[in-house]
Amino acid sequence: MSLALLICGCAEQDKRPWIYRTPQQNYRTALESQRGDERRDAVARIAESYYYDSPDAFAVLEAVARTDPVSQIRCIAIRAFANYKDDRPVTPLLTILQAQAGSDQALPADDDIRWETVRTLLALTRRGALEGNARTLTRDILLKLLETDSSRNVRIVAAEALGGFKDRQVLTPLIRSLRNRDFAIAERSERSLIALTGTTHDYDANAWEAWAAATKDPFVHAGETPQTTRPAGPTWWDHQSRAWRRALKLQNE
Repeated sequence: MSLALLICGCAEQDKRPWIYRTPQQNYRTALESQRGDERRDAVARIAESYYYDSPDAFAVLEAVARTDPVSQIRCIAIRAFANYKDDRPVTPLLTILQAQAGSDQALPADDDIRWETVRTLLALTRRGALEGNARTLTRDILLKLLETDSSRNVRIVAAEALGGFKDRQVLTPLIRSLRNRDFAIAERSERSLIALTGTTHDYDANAWEAWAAATKDPFVHAGETPQTTRPAGPTWWDHQSRAWRRALKLQNE
């Protein structure tokens, strides 16, 4: 995954002139500068560096992700965690999602920060970085976000992330989300159900509920692609149309 930062979810970063700074200079600026643009530049440099996953860099990114007053800067640090190959980012990410006003561990997260945090948790889940209690807590937080979060982007990514949890507790909330009027949420929920079960009921929540109640092991075919979701091959008409187009192209040439 590229370390290019700040596409959707956070504002696009400005191009910055290249001036060499040592890791220590970037750390100090990221944590101590009173100017937001200087902190943003320093955090982006750390996230894009070869040392981004060193203990010192992690400590700085973790502090910024939890406490910087500028959402955009927090997003840069959070997105950098998606490139980690271990589970160090999991605890601060879960702390961010649970932070309330007045918390001494993290500032409350706005829509963009929650979105970026859930996207990063999705990447870490797919990499197998979640284990034990952290995995259970992540599942529970994702379920809550899916059903109650005010941001549709957060709910969409939460639905997608839940597709990595082979646990009966995720089935009912995903099935309920098929009834959501926002098709993007319903579509992600159906895809996660397909990933978990290897079957599909074409967005029919009632059919899914009946199937789940009657199925002893709903995850036995997890990861398989049901026939109805596979793209159909070209039809006879498609073959004929392509042949005519080829013939006309050759004639013109």
